[in-house]
Amino acid sequence: MRRILFLILVLMTVMPVSDARTLRILSFNIREWTRDRDSKGEYFWRNRMEAMTKMIEAVDPDVICLQEVLPPAGRYVPAGYKRVGVGVSHPIYVRDSMKASKHSFAIFWEACNVEGIRIINVHSRWEQEIVERTVRQVNEQLPDRAVACGDWNTGLASITRAGLQMQSARALLSEPETDTFANFTKTESHGAIDHFFVKGVTPVSYRMIINGYGVSRISDHWPIVLDITF
Repeated sequence: MRRILFLILVLMTVMPVSDARTLRILSFNIREWTRDRDSKGEYFWRNRMEAMTKMIEAVDPDVICLQEVLPPAGRYVPAGYKRVGVGVSHPIYVRDSMKASKHSFAIFWEACNVEGIRIINVHSRWEQEIVERTVRQVNEQLPDRAVACGDWNTGLASITRAGLQMQSARALLSEPETDTFANFTKTESHGAIDHFFVKGVTPVSYRMIINGYGVSRISDHWPIVLDITF
């Protein structure tokens, strides 16, 4: 028995101890509730927001980046999260137990610092001049470690052409550019317009959530989730 304990102590001494930490980030354009107020309609906002609550509880993210948020939709973020920042339409929520501080606010993005990582929540548009302005605003305040996510309303090529100084998490993980736009018309496709970009951190998994959690579609965008180590 003593010999076994000695071997365990030796292994604990020689084996490297990893200090890598993980962070799970959810990005989701919830669709402005004011557009779906028909209580008998397929996409009634309250039903969708109740489904969003279930989805967040199931995904269990550390950081939540939402877009197109207007009161009272923001109240459906479950307990256990605090709102960080000053933006109204694209807020960031962080676990209560995590250290976080707001960062400066810009037109098309909201940002905060979480555990030494800048989280940038983008809600941009498709016009190239708007994409370029968004990218410029992000680039001007990039630290060594950052994650930028959100509804960019345009494809990867357009953002790359604008010169974003970050890498696509999907590309690093060899994930396909799956259509993230769950248009309520169910016919029109826009491709991948919701993205994760990283700098100074390592993406380990990416997924798009197509479970409706009790409704046909939670929004006209599919939620996307990224796990990183840092």
